[in-house]
Amino acid sequence: MTDLPLTAATGRAAASGAAGSGPVHRAPWRDGLLNVLIAGTALSVGLGLGEWLVRWVAPQQLVLKRPDVWQPVDSLGWVNRPNLNTTINTGERTVRLFTDQDGFRVGPAGRVEGAQRILLLGDSFMEALQAEYDQSLPGLLEARLAPRLHHAVAVRNTGVGGWDPPQYLIEARRTLGREPFDLVLVAVYLGNDIVPEPIERYAPRAPVEVHRLRFPRQLNGRELIDAVLYPVNDFLELRSQLFIFLKTRLHSLRTRLGLTAEEFPVGLLRQEAGSPRWSVTARILSDIRDVARTHGVPTTFVLIPAPYQVDSAEFHRSLQGFRIDSSAVDLGQPNRLLAAAMRGHHLEVLDVLPAFREAQQGGSRLYGQVDRHLSPAGHELLARLVEPLVVDHLAAPNRPAPPKVTAR
Repeated sequence: MTDLPLTAATGRAAASGAAGSGPVHRAPWRDGLLNVLIAGTALSVGLGLGEWLVRWVAPQQLVLKRPDVWQPVDSLGWVNRPNLNTTINTGERTVRLFTDQDGFRVGPAGRVEGAQRILLLGDSFMEALQAEYDQSLPGLLEARLAPRLHHAVAVRNTGVGGWDPPQYLIEARRTLGREPFDLVLVAVYLGNDIVPEPIERYAPRAPVEVHRLRFPRQLNGRELIDAVLYPVNDFLELRSQLFIFLKTRLHSLRTRLGLTAEEFPVGLLRQEAGSPRWSVTARILSDIRDVARTHGVPTTFVLIPAPYQVDSAEFHRSLQGFRIDSSAVDLGQPNRLLAAAMRGHHLEVLDVLPAFREAQQGGSRLYGQVDRHLSPAGHELLARLVEPLVVDHLAAPNRPAPPKVTAR
C-alpha cells in the first residue's frame, strides 16, 4: 500500500472530524438561562394551580381600593365625595356605596327625611364600608326607630375613614348649623381615637396612599418596602386570591417583619396610663357636647372596642407579631381611663365592651377576617345596644338625661 502524503488540508479535515465526534460545550450563560426558564415555568405553573385551588376551595375577597371615593378639603382634610353610586371592597365583600349631596353615606333609596334627625359622628367604623348600608348602625337605626317612635327618623352619617375626634368637632360645628337635629351620637373607636393633642385645622390631603413601583433611592429596608414591596402588595391585592389567602395567614410574620401598616393601639399599653391623651380626648369630646348644647341638642357617646379587646385569639396573635409582652398590656385601660375622664366633663357614655366580649365568646364574629372593622354581626349587636338609649332621648327630647356611664 502506498502512503499518501499528509497535507495541511487533510490535517485540518482530520482535526475537524475529530472535533465533530466529541461532546459539544455550550456557553455557561445559555445553561443559566435555560435553568431560569425552567424554574420560572415551574413557579408559574405552581402559582397558577395554587390560585385556582384557592378560588375553588377557599375563595377570598379581592381588595378594591377606590381613592376616588374621597376628596381633599380644607379644615377637615378629606371627606366622602357627594352623590356617589359605586362599589367598594376592603377585603370582606363587595359593598354598594351611595352618598347624598353632602357626602354622607345613605342607602340605595337615597337620603331619609324624618320628623327627627340624628347626627352621627365617627370614623371608618361608622362609614362602615365593610357592610351594606342597611346592615350598618345608621341603616339599622333608621329601620328600627320608625316603628318604635311611629315616625321616620333620619340618621346623617358623617363617618369618614381616618378621622379623629378633632375632625368630629369640626364636622359638628359645620353640620349643626345647617339643619335641626334631635340628638348627636358620637362613636369613639378605642383603637386610635385617643389623641395626644387637639388640632384646629387639617390641610387638604388624600386619605388613601397609592404606592408606585420605583427604584429604591437608598439601600435600606424601609425604602425597599416603600419602593418595591408596597407596590407589589397593592398590585396583588387587586388580582390574586392566593395572595390574600397567604397574607391573612401570615399576619404575625408580616407584623414581625414590618410588612404591614397596622399598628398596635397605644392606648392598650400600661405605660400610657399617665399620658395626657385621655384628658385631651375627653376635652375635645366635651367641646362637641357644648357645640350641640348651643343648638339645644343632647349628645351621647358610645365607645367602640378594638378587636384586640374582644377577640382573645386575635389579641395573642398580635402580641406575637408586634413582639409585645402581655404584662405590658391592659385590655380594659382605654374604657376605664377615657370613661373616667369623660365623666369629669359630665358626658353620657355607653361602653359596649362587656356585651361584645360575651357575644364573641358565644361564637359571634363581630369583626372581619381580612378587614378588622365591624362585621354585619358587629353592627347588629351595636345597634341593639344603642337603640334603647337613642329611643330614650328621642321619645322625650326635652327631658334632661342625667350624666352616666353604662355598660351593656
